[in-house]
Amino acid sequence: MNSPIPSLAENFRYIEASATDGVVTLTINRPDVLNAFHPPACAELGAALDAFEHDPALRVALITGAGERAFSAGFDLQYANAHPELYEAPMFGSELVRRARGRKPVIAAVNGVALGFGFELALACDLIVAGAGARFGLPEVKVGLAALAGGVVRLTRELGPKRALGLALSGDIITAAEGLRLGFVNAVAEGDVMEMARALAVKLSRNAPLSLAATREMAYRSLDLPDLESALDPAQYPSLRAVLASEDAQEGRRAFLEKRAPVWKNR
Repeated sequence: MNSPIPSLAENFRYIEASATDGVVTLTINRPDVLNAFHPPACAELGAALDAFEHDPALRVALITGAGERAFSAGFDLQYANAHPELYEAPMFGSELVRRARGRKPVIAAVNGVALGFGFELALACDLIVAGAGARFGLPEVKVGLAALAGGVVRLTRELGPKRALGLALSGDIITAAEGLRLGFVNAVAEGDVMEMARALAVKLSRNAPLSLAATREMAYRSLDLPDLESALDPAQYPSLRAVLASEDAQEGRRAFLEKRAPVWKNR
């Protein structure tokens, strides 16, 4: 089923959007600057993600970069030098990486380099699929800046402080294989990274939407609860209660007993 979201992209200059069978692909389209971000590109990607969240026909989003060289090289320093007022608002791009998490899965399909803000955007996604030639890093310390868009925080939560600071303090750029070993990359594609990412997105899209939302809520909300007892309490997760009382829960049980594919209604 095609989604209305491609029409939204008609108003975009820096993001391309296409959707098929419940999966939307959002492509950062500034290949001349290695898909580096500036405020207009951030605003467009934010609008596309908002449309994704509010479109019931869309189940999973893929974010990738145009061309073969870069997912995103990060913050567009050339644009910033031409617009020095940006340095007076250091939360540049925060509307993307600090937004409240939505209810639907988002996958980063990393083709080429993901540096600085580009790496932080990938970390803000739920899953990362990387091409064999992908590279990751937070080089802000090498240009007198700091990774303000969540990279240090998310890496520390995922890897622990020693490993996270090893990357963030050095500014080193590491391979996709090293990212897989450290644990922030979910899979490395030896072939076409988009083919692997789309296959994963389709796989996720076939699961119950309310169940996906509840699972994501438990994973992220549990990190902010004070102890294991609180984290194990089902009452902490409103989405979980909605799942248990849903029509889809009944449909899932019937489909299993009848040995057929379930038909989800998202209610």
